Amino acid sequence: MVGREKMRKAWERFVNAGKLTPPVPAQLAEGRKGCRRRGTDHKSADISLLRDKDKALVEVARDFLPIVQQTLGRDFVVILVNKDGIVLDIKGNPLVLGRMGESLCCGALLREAEVGNLAVTTALRAGAAVEVEGVEHFCQAYHDLVSSAAPILAPDGSVYGAIGVFNRIEHKNPYVLGMIRTAAQAITNGVYMNMVDEELRLQHKYLEAIVESISDGFVAIDGSGRLTYMNASAGRIMGLDPKKCVGRHVEEIVKDFKPVILSVLETGQGYVDREVMVKIRSGNKRLVKTATPIRDDAGNLIGVTDVFREIQRVKNLVNQMTGARAHFTFADIVGENPVFLDCLRLAKLAARSSSNVLIQGETGTGKELMAQAIHNESNYAGGPFVAINCGALPRELIESELFGYEEGTFTGAARGGRPGKFELANGGTIFLDEVSEIPLDMQVKLLRVLQERRVMRLGGSHYIDCDVRIIAATNRDLSHEVAVGNFRPDLYYRLNVLSITIPPPAGPAHRHRTIGSLFGRKDQQEGRLPGEGLQQGGHGDFTVL
Repeated sequence: MVGREKMRKAWERFVNAGKLTPPVPAQLAEGRKGCRRRGTDHKSADISLLRDKDKALVEVARDFLPIVQQTLGRDFVVILVNKDGIVLDIKGNPLVLGRMGESLCCGALLREAEVGNLAVTTALRAGAAVEVEGVEHFCQAYHDLVSSAAPILAPDGSVYGAIGVFNRIEHKNPYVLGMIRTAAQAITNGVYMNMVDEELRLQHKYLEAIVESISDGFVAIDGSGRLTYMNASAGRIMGLDPKKCVGRHVEEIVKDFKPVILSVLETGQGYVDREVMVKIRSGNKRLVKTATPIRDDAGNLIGVTDVFREIQRVKNLVNQMTGARAHFTFADIVGENPVFLDCLRLAKLAARSSSNVLIQGETGTGKELMAQAIHNESNYAGGPFVAINCGALPRELIESELFGYEEGTFTGAARGGRPGKFELANGGTIFLDEVSEIPLDMQVKLLRVLQERRVMRLGGSHYIDCDVRIIAATNRDLSHEVAVGNFRPDLYYRLNVLSITIPPPAGPAHRHRTIGSLFGRKDQQEGRLPGEGLQQGGHGDFTVL
């Protein structure tokens, strides 16, 4: 045992580093050097590696070779070879074949150049079943044998391997060739099915990777309404475990899906970008969904795919597309007047709070710019900044603009409904400019939204949570409007949690420049930057850099 271990280590040193060390016999040294010069693969005799290379062939044939050998009897030897003629498996006792059997083993190479026209070598070359008997063999050593073989074909028709049978000529069986032809065809079919299964498995993994990579939720149901697939995003959105949901009826998972996804099974009509309220464990969730019916080649409805995303993602996209964001920060606003600097200090303090803010000041003093700066310094800076001029909206449209509406609420309503400004501002800030112009009846509804932090669309039946920071602005004295009955006192106190009053410009000459500075005007003739003269001005002058 010790000597064998030394020989193995000596072999490893040679194949890895080319070093010949004792105890290699002198007679073997030259042969090993020749193998290394010719580039002989030192792993070629490792039958496990060969079987791994032709794994599909070996796995399928493993079930058929024993049946053929047992059916023929103990005097027959059945072999499996790959397309190169390497023996991958043997059933039966090769020693019954005499001299040939002594050299027939797994890993042996059977090629016409070395062993002549055995049935196996002929089947590999010609791609057809063949039987060679006695002196029909080119090599005299096989004249007392009968060899039979049939090729195993790949899906493209090329030879993938062969199954061969050897027996002594005195045991010739006229049914051998038919039997191995049938076995070879069965193995061919099995290999093909394995390849198809593997291809389908890879395609499934590929498609699964695609579906799992998208941020939208994706579910599929069969013709009976049972869930066949749910991706991780769908599980996250719905608060469900996809593995526990697959196989269950969709009504067992989310009841509100019934009138939506199951209706497609009933009508065969899909839909695109439909807004749907779904009730899940954590509460109501509004989704935008697209359902597509699946039909077989005969046109029969066999299932439905449903792709959906949270409405908030859609709103964020709308806000990005429409520019609902604040551009200015406190660093962009510069002033020297002590009164204005005190106003700026209060604004910075307001930015640290999440309370409602009321900004008052004359037209053109920069109320929206101050609101943008507050937003950008607040905890809501990552969300949208949605501005709405309440004084510019017709009385009959202000409610739908603020709170949105459902489909069919009124004549001319957009198909699918439309979210209001409070919904679009969710997670960010809504700036209610000219808030004093809101009619009294609408002030009651606005007050309720401020109290409950949720809205209900016109014509809707579900409340929608809105986490928004509210900044209101007016060019009027809102306390006076309360006193004369034009503004509700309870709404006033709700809005006026933190109050900022922007001082007016010092005089008429500066007032025009103040408005110009807000739009970044540059006077090319005078050579001044925006607001350059304002920084030297009087009572409330400031500029935007």
